[in-house]
Amino acid sequence: MKVSNYLLLCLALLFLFFPSFSAAQDEKQKLSGPVVKGIVEQFVAMHYAQKPLDDEMSAKIFSLFMNRLDPAHYYFLATDVAEFRKYETRLDDMLLRGNTKLALDIFERFKKRLSERLAMMEEFMSEDFDFSLDAQWTLERDEEPYPATTEEAREIWRTKIKFDLLTLKLTDTSLEDGKERLMKRVRGLWKDFSQYENDDVVSIFINSMAAAYDPHSSYLAAQDLKNFDISIKLSLEGIGAVLRWEDGYTVVNSIVPGGAAARHGKLTADDRIIAVAQGDEAFESVIDMRLNNVVKLIRGKRGTKVGLQILRKTKKGFDTLKFVIVREKIVLKDGEAQSQIFEYPPPTESNETSAAAKRIGVIKLPSFYVDFNDRRNNPNNYKSSSRDVKELLQKFVAENVDGVILDLRSNGGGGLDEAINMAGLFIGHNPVVIVRQSGGRRVTVHRSRERAVYDGPLLIMLNRYSASASEILAGAMHDFQRALLVGDRTTFGKGTVQNIFQLPEGYGALKVTIAQFYRVSGWSTQNRGVETSLILPSISNVRDVGESTLDNALPWRSIDPVSYRVSGNLKKVLPELQQLSQQRVVNSEFFQKVNTDVEEFLTKIKPLKYTSILKMQEDDLRRKTQRDQELASADEKAADDDSSEKEFEAEKTEIQRDEYLNEGMAILDDYIQLQ
Repeated sequence: MKVSNYLLLCLALLFLFFPSFSAAQDEKQKLSGPVVKGIVEQFVAMHYAQKPLDDEMSAKIFSLFMNRLDPAHYYFLATDVAEFRKYETRLDDMLLRGNTKLALDIFERFKKRLSERLAMMEEFMSEDFDFSLDAQWTLERDEEPYPATTEEAREIWRTKIKFDLLTLKLTDTSLEDGKERLMKRVRGLWKDFSQYENDDVVSIFINSMAAAYDPHSSYLAAQDLKNFDISIKLSLEGIGAVLRWEDGYTVVNSIVPGGAAARHGKLTADDRIIAVAQGDEAFESVIDMRLNNVVKLIRGKRGTKVGLQILRKTKKGFDTLKFVIVREKIVLKDGEAQSQIFEYPPPTESNETSAAAKRIGVIKLPSFYVDFNDRRNNPNNYKSSSRDVKELLQKFVAENVDGVILDLRSNGGGGLDEAINMAGLFIGHNPVVIVRQSGGRRVTVHRSRERAVYDGPLLIMLNRYSASASEILAGAMHDFQRALLVGDRTTFGKGTVQNIFQLPEGYGALKVTIAQFYRVSGWSTQNRGVETSLILPSISNVRDVGESTLDNALPWRSIDPVSYRVSGNLKKVLPELQQLSQQRVVNSEFFQKVNTDVEEFLTKIKPLKYTSILKMQEDDLRRKTQRDQELASADEKAADDDSSEKEFEAEKTEIQRDEYLNEGMAILDDYIQLQ
């Protein structure tokens, strides 16, 4: 989406607050007073809500900052919070002056309390824990009061450790191993926070301000911006290894298939990276270095070399190895659109593909990805979800499929243009979404530039975690009566648009909510989401999930619709489709189990505020008994069915064919027959 002249002016003014690029490289702390002042002023000016940074917002910022450090109220004492709360209505003035001293002081106190809790844990681990004695534990402590004294904090931590150890014990972890795992967890937390620099704390402070305006705006530090860029374009330049931080070491979690490390062949999972070298330079130790900083050293431009020194566990002990890998562009295939053609009903041994079987093309789309840099440099050939889906649909048309399912379950969104272009693949040059910018200064109707590629029966799978761009596409398909929407009762409900405003190199970026989008019918998806036409049983239907549950979410509203012509009349067949689907759901063992889980959640889990030592053990025994019975029943069934292994192999496919997708195919089959 194009940025208005007003926002470009704001961004130009923002750059005046930054030192020159050369000066920026010499400064240890980039987020100095003038820089923070510039970020804050321009964030407030650009945000869609157009709210002033005042005392009301200041109190929200204080609570958000404290909760980002200590969300469960384990660490701070009530006296700490009371001491700092005196300033809760003055944070607005501090931010507008670029004064971050209070945030740094609070963080120092937090580190002190964390160190004290670590010492407590060391002491408690020498104690014996008797799990035959009952005790209560609050499951969600975010609204619990902070401990009034150190002694009260000790009791909270002793109880917490006992419950954590019991949780591990119930998963067949020995008491000694459980104690060691808990200690490693808290030591790792302490080591991570002890390495925070002032800029890290100031970033949390600025992000607390952004979150006070809405849950999707934020300040992205330089490393966060790189990670965001990777997630949206599904590629990075580096060696192709997923890393984790463990007890002071950077450990290889997995190797990305097809990446530089995979082709090189020497780096393996569980290797500990102990030093990194750039090209022919000397190795630099990375033991006890923060994971983000290690990742910075390993990533780099394609074609350059990175040296790794690793520690590898072998039968004889630990070996130390050194080798050099040439960085290259890695495409993250797991996030790409996938497709497969299924037969419905599926063929069986006794009944091979029948003449009545339908060929259903399924596209699984995890996100609306796009490589913005490639699009700018080569507009005719770049990586994007809409281009990939277009190719898959063209293949489906060539294969003469009977219907298409677009699976957007758990698709959290991505590029706005991608959703608009993808809608055009089904409805052609038609309006897709209305975007209203801050203060109502401009309302823009966005039309797809794509021609329709597929005009046959279409079904879209959705769940409570389908958000943003997914909701734009699903809402347009619903309003045009172009697709059946199947899944959870409604989608996530994120109806706002964010733009990334890049700051000078090394300073990161601002992600700011600058607009709200509306369906062509005039309805916003904000908070309410997009309602499905055919609802399937799901525990997400009764859980507190979605935009409306987030702090400081913008309100729902509607505007005047635009002129558009529907391309179908699904309302005529919906009642019969719902009836047929309901009959299958009632007779399905899987969905009966889901309904049982929903009932248990509503009656036993959701109302639960506390649990106890004895209740946890009773529940675990009941679950294990039930699990043993289910396994015995499954073994008996498998023994009676010699073809079970063959059927499993036949169903082993690239796209997982779960019960929800099967019901989606059944609904689409009904729809095709009713047509």
